[in-house]
Amino acid sequence: MDHSTCPVCGSTLKLKYKLRFNVYECANCGLQHSDAQFEHSFQSDLESTARDIGLKKLRLKNFNTIIEKLQKLKPGKLTGLEIGSGNGWWLETCRANGIDCTGIEPEHIYENYHTENKLNIVYGFYPDVSPKKPGGYDFIIFNDVFEHIPDINSLVESLKQDLAGDGILIINIPMSTGFFYRMAKMLHAFGLNNSLTRMWQFNFHSPHMNYFNEQNMKLLLSKHNFDCISVFKLESLDFSSVRERILADRGMNKFKGAVMASALTPMKPIIINSEPDIKAFFFKKK
Repeated sequence: MDHSTCPVCGSTLKLKYKLRFNVYECANCGLQHSDAQFEHSFQSDLESTARDIGLKKLRLKNFNTIIEKLQKLKPGKLTGLEIGSGNGWWLETCRANGIDCTGIEPEHIYENYHTENKLNIVYGFYPDVSPKKPGGYDFIIFNDVFEHIPDINSLVESLKQDLAGDGILIINIPMSTGFFYRMAKMLHAFGLNNSLTRMWQFNFHSPHMNYFNEQNMKLLLSKHNFDCISVFKLESLDFSSVRERILADRGMNKFKGAVMASALTPMKPIIINSEPDIKAFFFKKK
């Protein structure tokens, strides 16, 4: 894959950070792009049990926010596709709201849970596996997955084929302009690289390939003839489970993780009122 040219606007990328993998930045649109590789053995420092405890309450709250917005824009019976279903919480939330949604997931770590809860999941990588729906899906959604995709231009073109003419593409994604990413960049400037490495998930088997801001996300989709019809903030942290979220990294010392979690609590008002760390984008074909 070419790491010298911005996949959004085609401008030249310049080296920005030397971490476990290199991070490049586009001077034109601000995209941050890495030369990271997906680890197909699925082995990494990710502790999935701790991660799930730290994320579940937050994810379910955000999923309900997205579904409320979706049902206002597209009332009636909906059929959707989720790319990168992970533990299956989005599919369960859809079912609870009367929405028929199929998932695609490359990993089998949650397969027993998927089976026990009768979740409709196909295993593999999109678009290599893609259950087709005549006329296309009413919506296709990425929940913290789009940033992990290496070839985003080919991906968006595939999405156009699987989405109904009036369907909605939903991308729920972390932002390079958010509070925690800006803090990680500041710490890096002082020679402390761990936070930025964690933000890119370079110690995990599925690292981030890109970090977007609102403008270059819209630019990418506009290039493929999508209009942004809505963008809104999602919650980025559940303060009741911060410790578990931090300890999802097996490389994190437990005492250090507890200290970090305690330090975040008094910062809650600042974090809440800062530029959002996560946004949800709704796009429609032009």
